Amino acid sequence: MIDKTSRYAKVPSFVAKDGAGAELTVLELRETPKATGVFFHTPSEGERLDHLAHRYYRDPKRFWKICDASGELDPFDVIMPGRPVLIPPNK
Repeated sequence: MIDKTSRYAKVPSFVAKDGAGAELTVLELRETPKATGVFFHTPSEGERLDHLAHRYYRDPKRFWKICDASGELDPFDVIMPGRPVLIPPNK
């Protein structure tokens, strides 16, 4: 079950079979929305995505909005101390 606040909440699902023939319910690919930033934040050592999400959105679980705006595939590659991070609007 996917939480209603998840970025995957509105992504359709379908049934597929695995290698053994068992049926699995899987999500379709989610298109990353084009994000326009409000401003850039330059992280310091020790800052994490959830810290930024809490600071700017008051919800650490919304870290994925910052990930989507970054273009990085791995969330751990989004924050590098000293490299500006795009902070998108909280819509």
